[in-house]
Amino acid sequence: MNAYKKIVGISIALLTSSCADFFELDRPPEPPWLTVTEFERAPIGGYASLFSGHEWNMAWVNERIVKSSMGDDVGFVENDEWAYSRKTKEFNKYTERNMSQLYRVVAIANNALDFVEERNGMPFVGLSGADLTNNFNRIVGELYFIRGYAYYILQTTFGHAYVPGGDNTTIDIPLPTTFAKNSQEARNPKMGTTQEVYDLILSDFQKAKELLPLVYDGTKHHPSYQIRANRFAAAAMLVRTYLQRGEYDKAKDECDFIIDQNEGQFDLTEDPIEAFNKNSIARGREVIFYAPFYNVDLPPPSHLSVLNQNWGTSICGWVETHMAISTVKRIGFMNDPLTDTTLNLMAKRDKRFQQLMAVRYPAGKHLPGQLFETRAGVNDITTIITNKYYRRGLFTNVPLIRLAEIYLTRSILRFRDNDATGAANDLNSVRRRAWDAIIGGDFIPITTGEITEQIINDERVIELLNEGDRIDYLRGIKIPIPKGDRGPGTDPFTSEDFVWALPNNELNFNDGI
Repeated sequence: MNAYKKIVGISIALLTSSCADFFELDRPPEPPWLTVTEFERAPIGGYASLFSGHEWNMAWVNERIVKSSMGDDVGFVENDEWAYSRKTKEFNKYTERNMSQLYRVVAIANNALDFVEERNGMPFVGLSGADLTNNFNRIVGELYFIRGYAYYILQTTFGHAYVPGGDNTTIDIPLPTTFAKNSQEARNPKMGTTQEVYDLILSDFQKAKELLPLVYDGTKHHPSYQIRANRFAAAAMLVRTYLQRGEYDKAKDECDFIIDQNEGQFDLTEDPIEAFNKNSIARGREVIFYAPFYNVDLPPPSHLSVLNQNWGTSICGWVETHMAISTVKRIGFMNDPLTDTTLNLMAKRDKRFQQLMAVRYPAGKHLPGQLFETRAGVNDITTIITNKYYRRGLFTNVPLIRLAEIYLTRSILRFRDNDATGAANDLNSVRRRAWDAIIGGDFIPITTGEITEQIINDERVIELLNEGDRIDYLRGIKIPIPKGDRGPGTDPFTSEDFVWALPNNELNFNDGI
């Protein structure tokens, strides 16, 4: 494929040295890596390609924009100039950028894993048992994690939904598992079926969980590892993967591991905003994995502004998204944003609304001091938009996996397993954290008799709005997907409308398609 082909001929030094300062390591030599310390640079290149790039082109940001455009919970400005909406999806620049950048991550991981494989799994002589476990095995686990993470984004963007017990033999995406040694190999990668891609993703995260430590230990690990994936991050990606595969018992087991066995690393004791306001190595108590933009040497993720009220320290004038009108009405934040924009108590008492959202009024129809749409005629409605990102400027860290997601996933899995009490307990753990007792009085829990699948799904919308979760979640629980503001009715979770077309340059240069 073209994206993979571009990697061939570039020195390994370039592949593995991106944003080296970010991870406090120097530019690496070409392999073979001579020591475990030098091998540390292998996953660093993968993380750097996942987290960084150009400020207007980062793989995980592109994913959030693209996936937000598919959910029924988000409305987009229908403006062809920006090409963010599904209306222009075949020509969406973000999908093309993502394929190239994510296969760069795959290439980095494959190159290093080939290095290990070619040396029979033990490329460095004289390793102590502690160094083998704490460093070499951990690095290999990170390589599996970053490759699995890249393939997860690729498959859930360009691939078909997994159908439990179904055929799953549709050819989806290129699936190279070794580093292409020449242009011929690069132009003819193995094309993976839905089943094969998900099998590799699952295998990669299983290996990562097995090899990664539970927690960073400064006496054992390289200092740069402090902000990278540990065993709980791998388990969280297993939750997402099992959910997509419909293996719900296994997904629940991983939720149990994260929630009940995290040794006090993660909890929901802080206000929601604390996950989104860190501009140092620190993280919020619920944050399992994050993109560490506290380092000002990294270009900031500027195009998160598509999803957010603020841009650095100023109000963003080109926010393209808002909570879908149908969603605002259904969850009860307003009776009807088109006719009655009065905020209901449900919104006022919710700290997620207070801390991580904002009301945007139409141009010329706002009161002094109110946030308003600066582009007259673009959105002539009152909307609710997210205000999660850039909470301390452009270089604020961005959570990629949060504990609230895991609680809500376990809630729906318990509910479907006829454990209404467990489902309500998990849901209430998230709701209680967001409840403002000063406004709402004593917390009112959802009871076992009240809880429904719709209540769980709506709670997830409020919690994870504009984090790219909605479409993956609905495809994972295998229900018809509402059209939201796009019209009446639903689409099946298997709809081709949720499978983004491979970019034209991939079609032109991949001889295997």
